[in-house]
Amino acid sequence: MRAALIASFACLVLAAPALAWKGQPVKGTPSIAAVTENAEKGDILVVEGTITELGTASGSARLVTLDDGTGTVLVRVPENMLRRLNGGNDPQVGRRVRVTGRWDHAYLDKNVWGLQALDAERVE
Repeated sequence: MRAALIASFACLVLAAPALAWKGQPVKGTPSIAAVTENAEKGDILVVEGTITELGTASGSARLVTLDDGTGTVLVRVPENMLRRLNGGNDPQVGRRVRVTGRWDHAYLDKNVWGLQALDAERVE
């Protein structure tokens, strides 16, 4: 009983940031333009787009720029997730991907906002 209660509470706490932006519910996969306009620090959300640029962040993490036609967003992708994006070590420019991440700037640059990837997958 106690384990079920703790699991239920954990689900609510983890799901809460993705439920609303500035008091408005988030449904489905929002456009990148909507994300950059409405997301607040700590929001967990899903974006989908095409990889247009690759870069390197601090340490060994890779920066991926995603474009969905409405805008672009930087995504910091830890090494262990790169294989999910490409089946190898590096994601490919032109590949379509879906990323779940936390909206923040601390992992990027103080003036640049983007996503810290929590999960990533290729979209065929």
